[in-house]
Amino acid sequence: MMGYLLDTCVISDFVKGEELTIKRLKSSTPSDIFMSSLTVMEVKYGLAINPQRAIKIQPLIETLLSTITIVSFGVAEAEQAAKIRSILKTAGTPIGAYDVLIASTALTHNHILVTSNIREFQRVPSLQIENWRSA
Repeated sequence: MMGYLLDTCVISDFVKGEELTIKRLKSSTPSDIFMSSLTVMEVKYGLAINPQRAIKIQPLIETLLSTITIVSFGVAEAEQAAKIRSILKTAGTPIGAYDVLIASTALTHNHILVTSNIREFQRVPSLQIENWRSA
């Protein structure tokens, strides 16, 4: 079963009330929605460095996190990440460190990565990507 792994920008769009992102999330079954533990770190970091904004959006984020599946980053994901990173380095098209780890999580679990950061992620071989943001 293929699910959707949400990238950090999707969480950002969600809290901003981005129309198509909200629509897609609402029309998806929570059991089909996943988030990497790395994305949780990025989101929590964002809240930690902006405490004023966190007061407003933390409850919304916590509600989302409690209804979806968080995928831990383990050995299988690490091995996949090493493979991706070496392929991209050899090709001379590296992407950000966290993006490699998030892409490897999607590939390891056979999920579609949901992101608006298409330019970076499309360099990853075999990675399926969807952009839920309004055009």
